[in-house]
Amino acid sequence: MPELPEVETVVRGLQQTIVGETIIDIEAPWEKALNPDDAYDSVVGKTIQSVSRRAKFIIIELEVGALVVHLRMTGKLTPVFPEKYITVILHFRSGQALYFQDMRKFGRMVFTKDPADLLGHLGPEPLSADFTLMVFMQMLRTKKRTIKPLLLDQTFLAGLGNIYVDEALFQAGIQPESSASAVPKQNVVRLHSAIQSILSASIQAQGTTILNFSHGDNQSGTFQAALRVYGRKDQPCVMCDTPIEKIKLGQRGTHFCPECQTNFS
Repeated sequence: MPELPEVETVVRGLQQTIVGETIIDIEAPWEKALNPDDAYDSVVGKTIQSVSRRAKFIIIELEVGALVVHLRMTGKLTPVFPEKYITVILHFRSGQALYFQDMRKFGRMVFTKDPADLLGHLGPEPLSADFTLMVFMQMLRTKKRTIKPLLLDQTFLAGLGNIYVDEALFQAGIQPESSASAVPKQNVVRLHSAIQSILSASIQAQGTTILNFSHGDNQSGTFQAALRVYGRKDQPCVMCDTPIEKIKLGQRGTHFCPECQTNFS
């Protein structure tokens, strides 16, 4: 599933290509992908004012209301006509179009008068100025939950997914099964820094492409070359040569180094 850096990469591309376009028609070859039923009447004739991101959601602001897109597992927004798996098409007055391609058909495009109605439950943005170290410490202090599932909880912290949580916990020296409230201050400091630096570096690399993430004209991200634990089961740790382990935690594959990461409980 595209995570914060991948969605941010898509958004930056769309900012250069669809802002100012006027929608003259909208098709939904896969009807479930476009909601609600009256989305057509709300969208056609409107001009795209801006494109932004909230967590893993793409917000296409119109003159009135917005289209909120979640790519889910395999969704892509591309100006290039894909031969198959098209779920929604936005046709523009310029003659161009935006195609929502989604092989597994889990992605959704929703029209809403106010994006906050859909996204108000989300936690803070990890790259925002408001997400300070002090705020993060306070967030963790009362949480007795296991830290890996907690960081994946979008109501706690928005935008993080499996890849970047594994990488940040490794960089902070925290075993994924640790209790959030038991993590020492020095490791929380390292974790806060790791979350922000890893996300920023991945955005610079235009995301991570492991299976099928692409953006724009079928371009891939390159951050996969920088991964230290994710996807490296049984390979030697880059720090200590201990084989990387993989376990199931909260129904998610979880990678860590048993030597470099401490279990705080």
